[in-house]
Amino acid sequence: MRFFQLGLAFWMALGSAAAWADFDVAPYALGGKIVTGGHDDVLGSDNITQQVFGYAFGEDPLDPYIIGDPGFNNGTFMIGIYPNNGLLPTFSTLGFDVLTNLKYWDGTGAISFSTAPAGVDVGITRGSNTVHIGGAGLTGTVPTIGSTGSAGRLHVHVQSTLNFSDGTNPTLPNAPDGLYLFGLEMTLPGSGVANSDPIYFVYNNNLSDSLHDEGIAWVQAHLVPEPSPWFLMTVALGTLGAIGRRKAKRLHFSA
Repeated sequence: MRFFQLGLAFWMALGSAAAWADFDVAPYALGGKIVTGGHDDVLGSDNITQQVFGYAFGEDPLDPYIIGDPGFNNGTFMIGIYPNNGLLPTFSTLGFDVLTNLKYWDGTGAISFSTAPAGVDVGITRGSNTVHIGGAGLTGTVPTIGSTGSAGRLHVHVQSTLNFSDGTNPTLPNAPDGLYLFGLEMTLPGSGVANSDPIYFVYNNNLSDSLHDEGIAWVQAHLVPEPSPWFLMTVALGTLGAIGRRKAKRLHFSA
């Protein structure tokens, strides 16, 4: 019971009002399913469980609608920090299924995500395959993320593109400013490991960082359920010994 109480306090503190941006998805196997944490490979920060991830377009002024995120990373940084040292089954192919159409909030008034404007989609590209996620559904081909190889690890980045068309021109500049949201689940077909719980990507196009943080926090509060007692107990037993060794996280708090 003491482990459970400590684990519950720890995870409630992490999930209360904080949102994390610019983190790679850190997938690992736990209890027969994929669990997702978050890893910032610049600061070396980790969240053992994370289901909402934020990314921003506009990093390159010369190509403002293309970014090299999200990343998917369960590298050796997980050893001694994550349950099962963050391993996935070996020789398996990590993929994803898109669960929602593209949602949009323009940054004004109370946060309310609705169907993305017509002609706008977020494309996720890996290799020669791209899936386009729009307000009306999906087109294209969903790419795989990559193989876990003999070590049960991978570090791969996909490309995200914010596309806008008026039905005549295939792509136009000046996609509407705002936040774009969709949900997905991580998969390992044929591995015997169940799909992850839903995770959510919140992309910022030309809004302030504070509005992006508020949007991420809204998704965390409204779309992500509280972790189950089984999960809290399992993670607490696997990670309490490593809490003191974890580096400080970069936290973004909403007002």
